[in-house]
Amino acid sequence: MSASNKKQQRKAAMAEGLTQRQLKEQAEAAAAKRKKTAYTVVGVVCAVAAVALLVWNNFGSWTERSHQNAVAATVGGVDYTVADLAYYYAGAMNTEASMYQYYSQLGISSPYNPYADAGAQWQDEANGVTYADYFRQEALDSLQQTAAICAAAKAEGYTLSEAGQQQITDQLAQIDVVCAQNGLTRGAYFSQVYGISEKVFVRNYTNDVLADEYATYHNDSITYTDADLQAYYKEDPDNLDSYDYRSFFISGDAADPTDENGEPLVDADGNTITASDEEKTAAMEAAKAAAAEAVAAIEASEDREAAFIAAAPQYVSETVRDAYSSPEYSLSEGVLGNNLTRSSSAIATWLMDSGRKSGDVTAIESTNSTSGNGYFVVMFLDRYLDEDNSVNIRHILIKAETTEEDQLDDNQQPIPSQEALDAAKEKAQALMDEWQAGDKTAESFGILANANSDDPGSNTKGGRYAYVNEGDMFAGFNDWIFDPARKSGDVGLVENPQSGQQGWHVVYFEGTDGSWKDVAETAKANADQSAWLTSVTEGVEAVATDGMQYVGSANTAVPTTPEPSESVEPTESPEA
Repeated sequence: MSASNKKQQRKAAMAEGLTQRQLKEQAEAAAAKRKKTAYTVVGVVCAVAAVALLVWNNFGSWTERSHQNAVAATVGGVDYTVADLAYYYAGAMNTEASMYQYYSQLGISSPYNPYADAGAQWQDEANGVTYADYFRQEALDSLQQTAAICAAAKAEGYTLSEAGQQQITDQLAQIDVVCAQNGLTRGAYFSQVYGISEKVFVRNYTNDVLADEYATYHNDSITYTDADLQAYYKEDPDNLDSYDYRSFFISGDAADPTDENGEPLVDADGNTITASDEEKTAAMEAAKAAAAEAVAAIEASEDREAAFIAAAPQYVSETVRDAYSSPEYSLSEGVLGNNLTRSSSAIATWLMDSGRKSGDVTAIESTNSTSGNGYFVVMFLDRYLDEDNSVNIRHILIKAETTEEDQLDDNQQPIPSQEALDAAKEKAQALMDEWQAGDKTAESFGILANANSDDPGSNTKGGRYAYVNEGDMFAGFNDWIFDPARKSGDVGLVENPQSGQQGWHVVYFEGTDGSWKDVAETAKANADQSAWLTSVTEGVEAVATDGMQYVGSANTAVPTTPEPSESVEPTESPEA
């Protein structure tokens, strides 16, 4: 039996409403949505809220006015001032400050403390590199890349789009909100947060936006034929094949001690008493023994899969025992190797072994922070190249109204009049126009679908159908969503001629979802984009000068007296 036929036997019944195969919620949650993404340039993402405010006291001491115009670096034969490099230094510093906040939320100590002097903190103590040194190098690298991409854009005659110009306007408006919340002018904000003027900020931010926009433009121009993708598959079949397997988890975590009421025990200082190292080791040994016992019992059975299904509830924790009584709960189907590698490398390594046979079973140790300490018991079922070209869509069905006087079709369903069909189309068009006049997102489309769609199979799910395969839908609908030119965000009208469902659909195309071709195309595009970026940057030399010592220097000071805000218009064709 082919892998495709096996998959069909495992599928659920056809969904109500539109004819579409229904996939388990578990599979939908596990599949990673993939789209072709642009290779992001190293340029600064301007932080104007919490992170920037967090480190004002440090940023505000960067550059004395007498040094701001000193040359700090030469990039591609062009001189850049201390103020220009301060902009990129701020970006590097804000990135680390963001990580500090993230680590703090998780209760983890961050190697960098934004409240302390960057020049006094080691980023690489063995090589004598402080965070200030690191930020300066990051600033120079970012400037080099941005300047190189802007030069490439200029050479092609590419200029900043209206959307790019709007992004700059929106960024300044966001800064104005922060200023209003903190009683600052723009001038004071840029002085305290960046140690530079608004004009310097806008010039460099404009170049960043242009570089990012042009890099995205280049990425979007990369296309591949089926032959290209098939060739790539041969290079990396492990990550592009799909896998069917079963698994359950035996916990090896030791329980913390409790009193007679089940409450955690605390010591004299009020700290919770946790399990001892000996108890933790014993718990893992017990889990290992249980896993070995389960594997042995399954391997001894004539019907290994049935034995696996029966064993799972006996070994998992009590909280999920009932769930594992369902044969479907331990089953994972059609999991792309790429997703498998990212979620569980140990399981992936075992499943991808070239000698793996259906029915093979093993125990795999886990010390993962997500799943916990313990052992996975895993059974291999199948491996195959999934050729399904599934997509995700949303839709709104507007059924034409019928009356008792309407003629009946062969299925004894009323046939709506042309007038009723026209009215349905008019309503569908009005809904599409309403959506297009708004923010044009999948979420806003879903709101309209829940409020207006006549399809009971999706009008409580934002009109969404996931993993739609070619041939699942009626002909007109199928032709629209599988048009080779279809791309994410497309919307259109499709007539439904099916008995009992005559009317019109507003269809929103979310995109393809997780097929091996998506993974291959993304991987190839990222590699090619990275190679392009390297080729563009390699010819642009970046050299720090004596002025670099003033970038991020704690020995100079920017006056904190608020300056009048200076309104600056971005240049039409910014250059680095």
